[in-house]
Amino acid sequence: MQTNLNSQKVPETLLDRRRHPRYRFSEPITICAPGGVVIPGIGIEISASGLSAITAGSLQVNDTLEIERIAGDKMPAIVRRNIGRVSGFEFLNVTAEQAQRIRESCALLPLYQGKSLGI
Repeated sequence: MQTNLNSQKVPETLLDRRRHPRYRFSEPITICAPGGVVIPGIGIEISASGLSAITAGSLQVNDTLEIERIAGDKMPAIVRRNIGRVSGFEFLNVTAEQAQRIRESCALLPLYQGKSLGI
């Protein structure tokens, strides 16, 4: 078994190949997409390196954008995966301060126990 940020034991069968543990993140977000398009969304899961969300608009893989309200900050990100209105984002150029705030926020959230969303 592996231990997460909350000192919870994670069965090996629930682990995937992601770099960081994932946590439930059911929070509204705002995506500032290319061309000045603003798209509302709701988070599904978050980790130290990215998040997945349901969005009200279409995004394309490799779009670079900003996501608002991540640990009280705007985070530059890139769309890594997309299935319909569900997108997987990787945070870009994360400062040490931002990474610390994300880790602190994740420590307050329940571990995401679901299987991979396929994104």
